[in-house]
Amino acid sequence: MSISSNPQARGIFGRLLSIRRRTWIILSLLFLTFVALLIWATISIAGWLFGIARDGAGAAPEALQAAAAQVEQVVPGVQEKLGALLPALRPPPALREVSGSDPAPVPRYPGMLRVQWQNEDGQVTVRYQGEAALPEVIRHYVEGFTAQGYRQQVLTATPEQERHAFVRDNSHFSLVFSATTGGQVTVDLLARKPATAMLHSHVLRQPAAA
Repeated sequence: MSISSNPQARGIFGRLLSIRRRTWIILSLLFLTFVALLIWATISIAGWLFGIARDGAGAAPEALQAAAAQVEQVVPGVQEKLGALLPALRPPPALREVSGSDPAPVPRYPGMLRVQWQNEDGQVTVRYQGEAALPEVIRHYVEGFTAQGYRQQVLTATPEQERHAFVRDNSHFSLVFSATTGGQVTVDLLARKPATAMLHSHVLRQPAAA
C-alpha cells in the first residue's frame, strides 16, 4: 500500500512537510544533545566499573571474596579465573611457618604461625599470625610474662592495636598486638639485646622507697 492511496498516511506526511525548517533544526539539535549525553554517561559508568575492577581490593574485598568462595563451591576453579580480572577476588595466600626460633619465654598463642623472623645486631624480631580474638591473645602473653616475674608496661592501646613492654633484670621484650581483617591477629615481638634491655630496665624501674 502506497502513501498516496492511504488518507491517514497522506495526512501525517503532509503535517511533517508543513513543519518549519527551524523546528527540524531544533529537534535535530535536541536529538544530538541526547545522544551525546548518553555516550558521556556510558563512558562514565564504564570508567567507574573499570576503577572498581582495578582497585577492587579497596572496595569491600571481604564481601567479594566471600561471594566468590560460595561460587567456588558450585563451580570449582571460578575464583582463580575471576581473580585474574579482579584482584579482590583472589584468594588470600596461605600462611606458612617460616624458619627461625621463638625467643620469648612464653609460648606463642595456640594456633598462631611464625610468619616473619629476623635477627639483626642481636635483636630478634618475630611476627606471629593466626585466627584469634585480640583480648584473648593479649591476656595469654600478659599472664605468661607476669607469671615469670616480668613487669608489664602498656605503652599504647586502641581497639585495634596495643603495645606492651615486659622487663625483668636485663631481659626486655616489646610486643605489638594488632587485629587485622578476617579475624586475624598479629603479634610482633622484639627481643632486645642485653645492653639495650638493661637501659630500658633502668628507665622502667620504679624508684626505691625512702
